[in-house]
Amino acid sequence: MKFDLKKLVDQALKEISQARSVQKLEEIRIKYLGRRHGILTRITQEIPKLSMRERAGIGTKIKEAKEEVEKALAACPQTTKTTATTIKIDVTAPGKSGEPGSLHPLTKVLEEIKEIFHYLGFTWVEGPEVESDHYNFQTLNMPPDHPARDVQQTYYIDEELLLRTHTSSMQVRYLETHKPPIRVLFPGRCYRRDPIDATHFPTFFQVEGLLVDDKAKMTDLIGSLDFFAKCFFGEKAKIRIYGHHFPYTEPSIEVEVYHPKKGWLEILGAGMVHPQVLKNGHVDPVKFQGWAFGVGADRLTLLKYGIDDIRILYNNDLRFLNQF
Repeated sequence: MKFDLKKLVDQALKEISQARSVQKLEEIRIKYLGRRHGILTRITQEIPKLSMRERAGIGTKIKEAKEEVEKALAACPQTTKTTATTIKIDVTAPGKSGEPGSLHPLTKVLEEIKEIFHYLGFTWVEGPEVESDHYNFQTLNMPPDHPARDVQQTYYIDEELLLRTHTSSMQVRYLETHKPPIRVLFPGRCYRRDPIDATHFPTFFQVEGLLVDDKAKMTDLIGSLDFFAKCFFGEKAKIRIYGHHFPYTEPSIEVEVYHPKKGWLEILGAGMVHPQVLKNGHVDPVKFQGWAFGVGADRLTLLKYGIDDIRILYNNDLRFLNQF
């Protein structure tokens, strides 16, 4: 293969200088730089056929030749001209301001819950929304034939996988990889096959709290929840406690807060972590105790902002969201 790069470049520059239209310049570009049939492109494709002595430095020379032709094309006056019509701008016209976004009320409540318990030494960790039956039920004392499963109304993906029904599924997951003392929140989205109405929705947000150490007591749990209620609803907030049953806590309680217009309203469930749950998380229940609670962020959002219908939290109506 014989070629003279200098003559090729000189010829290309001459043709470019004589071009009088954008179309002619494009023809020249394709002639020398085209991806398939361009002269310099074909020369590059012939390099492997050269001997080692002929091949030395030829790649760099071809690259420099291409850059020189490209530079000449870019500098040609025809390529910088524009045929667009001039746009007249009225600099005295008022500008259009962008509409700023804001946090969703649910997000605000979740962040407030995390901040209150952060003051008490809690961190937070998110977990998977697609969960295994093992962590969602079995490690929480709910084997396949347990009646508590009936009220969960679960969305199953297959026999083993499901959409988690509560963030309590993170308890044993976390205990398996962390040693006491533990103070952690598990915020996240949960799913249950609830019929949609003003107070129920198939998806909702929950915050699970877990504390495990060698001094955990029910009185500490109640005091912490009372502190939370007063921080969230105001210093005059009142709570009351009554016994309940959850398979994964023993003893178990439910907590109600007094609403001036609606009376006593249940806001969360809690209790001392069942010894078997601690064992499932590889924690010695003789040496360590724990307590846990689960609070629905959606319900707290409705109460905090005086919202009557949970569905409005999920329909993305800007007229509603712009109020926050």
